[in-house]
Amino acid sequence: MSQRSDSYGRLDRLRAAFRDAALVRRYGAVAVAAIVCIGAYIGFGAVSGAAGKGGFEAGKVADRDVVAERDVVYVDVKATRIRTEAELRLVPAVFSLDDAATRAALAELEAFRLGFASLADEIEGREELALRLRGRFPDLAGSDLPERLVNYPAPANAIGQGRAVLTALLGAGVFAIPDSGLEQYNPESVELRRWTDGPLVYEQVSLESATTSRRLKAAAAEIAKSLRLSATMTGLAADLAVAFARENAFFDAEQSLRRLEAARARVEPVMRKIAKGDKVIRQGFIVTAEDLEKLAALRGSEMEFDALFALSGIMLLAALGVASVALLGKGVTGIRVEGASYWFSLAVAVGYFVTAGAMSAFLPPSLSAHLDAFLPTALVSMLVAILIGERFALVFTLIMGSSLVLVTGLDAFVPAQAISSGLAGIVLVRRADKRIDLVRAGSQLAAVRFAVGFALAALADRGAAAALSTAFWSAVNGFLCGVLALSFLPVLEHMLNAPTVFRLQELSDLNAPALKRLLSVAPGTYSHSVTVAHLAESACREIGADALLARVGAYYHDIGKIEKPEYFIENQSGYNKHDEINPRLSATVLRGHVKFGLERADSLRLPESVKAIIAEHHGTSLISYFFAQAQKESMETSAEEYRYPGPLPSSREAAVVMLADCVEAASRTLKRPTIGRLEQFVKELVMDRYENGQLSMSSLTFRDLELIKNSFVRVLSGHFHSRIEYPKTKEQG
Repeated sequence: MSQRSDSYGRLDRLRAAFRDAALVRRYGAVAVAAIVCIGAYIGFGAVSGAAGKGGFEAGKVADRDVVAERDVVYVDVKATRIRTEAELRLVPAVFSLDDAATRAALAELEAFRLGFASLADEIEGREELALRLRGRFPDLAGSDLPERLVNYPAPANAIGQGRAVLTALLGAGVFAIPDSGLEQYNPESVELRRWTDGPLVYEQVSLESATTSRRLKAAAAEIAKSLRLSATMTGLAADLAVAFARENAFFDAEQSLRRLEAARARVEPVMRKIAKGDKVIRQGFIVTAEDLEKLAALRGSEMEFDALFALSGIMLLAALGVASVALLGKGVTGIRVEGASYWFSLAVAVGYFVTAGAMSAFLPPSLSAHLDAFLPTALVSMLVAILIGERFALVFTLIMGSSLVLVTGLDAFVPAQAISSGLAGIVLVRRADKRIDLVRAGSQLAAVRFAVGFALAALADRGAAAALSTAFWSAVNGFLCGVLALSFLPVLEHMLNAPTVFRLQELSDLNAPALKRLLSVAPGTYSHSVTVAHLAESACREIGADALLARVGAYYHDIGKIEKPEYFIENQSGYNKHDEINPRLSATVLRGHVKFGLERADSLRLPESVKAIIAEHHGTSLISYFFAQAQKESMETSAEEYRYPGPLPSSREAAVVMLADCVEAASRTLKRPTIGRLEQFVKELVMDRYENGQLSMSSLTFRDLELIKNSFVRVLSGHFHSRIEYPKTKEQG
């Protein structure tokens, strides 16, 4: 006996150590979350300039003056950007002269000169000479140059003048202008980069005068005319140069970008000055974007760290944290959030606050007015309501929305939008029992958000157009939250192993493999479980508990009997295996089905609440039959050896399943039951469990017990309808 007490003491100490470690982890996580939120508040608010807005918004009338307390010099970002863009537009694109292309073009003309001279010495007929030239130089096939040269009195001189024109053309550059890529450069001129006889030279060339493939003929004609030749010679020289010319000035992207970077580096920023005593914001005047820029410059220069702003925010965050701990506990929400659900809710709360702070700090002014449309408040609220619980989600949403007051500089519009959308989302998903219902909830949420967004924007005096814009984006946010909830929910259900209504609906399918195996291996246990589920579901509806959870828990509460089904009386047919073993071993076998059930529940990844029902459906009740048998056989024994390991039922659903289990099993012994005997029978069984302390942790009231008893009697009377002997019938007989 003392050895057993020592083992129980060690087990209690081990459990206490685990509880202490879990508390340390929980409080440590809360501390880390608080540090992250404070850091985000200071980083996105007091330091980044979100605090510098001081509650002012562009387009609204200022409610107070802001006066500079000292001289401040700051960079006018907008003016500096305009100056920089202007300077960059003066930078010409750089083109590099390709000497290889130049030499190749001149070499082709020289080859033509030599070929012409050689053929002219061999052939006397002009027509034959022209044909031979076309055959040797096919590029001239579409031109009349061969005939013109053959008929000209001094063709060698004409070719020499053509070379002079071509040399001048290529020296000035024949530009290959790309179709795109020059948009950011000077639209009027380019810069030609080339080597002369001495150093590298950069020459500015007007785009209007630059020689391109389109302007090549006109440029050649101008050069030929400048040589003061005869009209015929001028035409021949120009046409020869055009025939052998090619593009040799190409866009140099690398050099051009260097010019842009150099020009950008040379730009001096535009400096502005706010003199001490100047009114940066004037009360009664509309706040402009320029006013907010001045205000940000003033606040940013006056303080790198606003200690008062940070301290006040930390105090409010601390108050909000204390309120969260107080309001999200079991006393208010009705549930104690533990395990993966606890970490999920903590991570979501911190992530939401940090995201809201980042958006408030970095969204441009044109979008900051619609901050609430970028926040997935309804999505978070809907997921928390489904995965954890509605009451918890209601309080969670109120706290989450209230935190936005700090993010928005005490502006109530965004928090009001967020809270209304979150609460609407919770209300719309509370009766969803199919996944597709989330899409319906998203559509309804869009309509609700449109109406509420318009009303709140109108009350905030934003004007009709702004109110409609706010309503539209709010509606889009609401619909997307519903669709995203449908997408995220299966993943989160698996990660958190949460007993959502959708997951429980799937587990309640009697065609599930585990239940079909129970039917084939232990048909009596299967029939018993189905009846217990009927009893538990009906009773939970009466007392307002989770009927679906009770039904699923009842289906799986005896799943451990699959291991040794023949040792349980409902699966026996005349032969009892317990007749061959001693009572202590029989009790051990019976107790073992709870352990095996939990092992199977782990392998099936059943939710924790269902596993709790499996573990608690016998509590610490006594296996009275085998205990009495042991006493009859004068065995040295203790009642503790004949009790189930527990724990006691910790929820109303687990307690109802316990009562339904014992009532259903015991009801099989009734013979010729009447309504009165059935009521007395059920009452005695329920009160026996109560008097033995099995219901002390379940929070069931006497009223609940009365409703449970009546529900059991009603269901059992239907079950025994074929053989119930009603009092009235008996009297008449």
